[in-house]
Amino acid sequence: MDAFPAPVGELLPHALPMLCIDSLVNVSSESAEVLVHLGPDHILLRDGLLSEVGYVELAAQAAGAMKGYAEKLLGLPVREGFLVAVQDFSIFSRARQGQTLRISLSRLAEMSGVNLLETTIRPDSPGTSQDPLAWGKLKVFVPEPSMTPGQ
Repeated sequence: MDAFPAPVGELLPHALPMLCIDSLVNVSSESAEVLVHLGPDHILLRDGLLSEVGYVELAAQAAGAMKGYAEKLLGLPVREGFLVAVQDFSIFSRARQGQTLRISLSRLAEMSGVNLLETTIRPDSPGTSQDPLAWGKLKVFVPEPSMTPGQ
């Protein structure tokens, strides 16, 4: 699984309509980039604009795709993860229906299954400004299989 862009359906424990991102386009052990196209039926659009909470959801799913990719490379099943905190999250401009967005993540720290990630969300459409639409930090927890109920 090293061909990019990689579809995210195999990397996240989500199904439509809650699978909100489209493809993983770049990944390493410490960073990832994901693309999403905001089509007319995208669940996070409200009146043609990406909802405020939508930015956080897109970043959280990008984090999940990053982790899911790493687990697939190891032959492990994709596990559920949990968004446990949002810090210093700022929205500078609202994305619109029809735009493609690039969600970039960088791991700042990791301890006992909790990852502190920095995210930047930018337009990825030709002819548009590449200035950030949103920026912030997320804490995401992925429990070890022995901590997962029912296993």
